[in-house]
Parts: sequence; structure tokens; C-alpha cells
Amino acid sequence: MKRIITLFAFAFTIMIGSNELHAQDILKVNAIASEKAKELRRQLKFDKNTLEEVYQAFKEYETSYSRISSQTDKNQEQKKKIDMILETKMKKILSSENYEKYKKIQWEQQNAH
Repeated sequence: MKRIITLFAFAFTIMIGSNELHAQDILKVNAIASEKAKELRRQLKFDKNTLEEVYQAFKEYETSYSRISSQTDKNQEQKKKIDMILETKMKKILSSENYEKYKKIQWEQQNAH
């Protein structure tokens, strides 16, 4: 429980952080989140409500990640926390069957690189 509270506190801190995203960055984040959500929907076949929730989760992930991406080698711990927050959200959003498929897709993508 303490770990979950810490993760949510970290996510909140990132969201209200002093680093503002520029309009171009926001558009880029939205485009990436939309693309990822649509691709996942194509693979997992979920409804529009789930699509919107998945999109929002990816949008928050991409926003947080874009704030630290220029220094990822220095921010590996933050990257892990951001990844964990996304995983927690996806687990809540997706059915257990779709979540398992999502994990498999993620594993395959990570091992393809």
C-alpha cells in the first residue's frame, strides 16, 4: 500500500512539475498516445470507453516521460516509476485477459529492440 501511495505521489509531482511542455510537445504527446491506444485497441479489441481510458493513460505516461527523456541515463529510477504507474493504470483499465495480452505485447516489443 505504501508503494502505491508513493507511486501516485510521484505521478502527481510530475504532473504539476515546474517544467511546462510547449504546444508542439503537447501535440506530439497527444499523437503518440493516440497512436499507441489505437494500436492496442486493434490488437486487443476493446470498446470506445476503454480506448479513451487507455489513451489518457498513455498521454500521462508520454507527458511524464517527455519531461525526463533528455536525461534518461540520469533518470533511470524515475523512468522505472513512470513505467510502474502506467502498468498499474493498465491493469485497472483492461480486463485480466486483455492485460495479460498487453503484457505479452510489451514483452515482445522490448525484446525486439
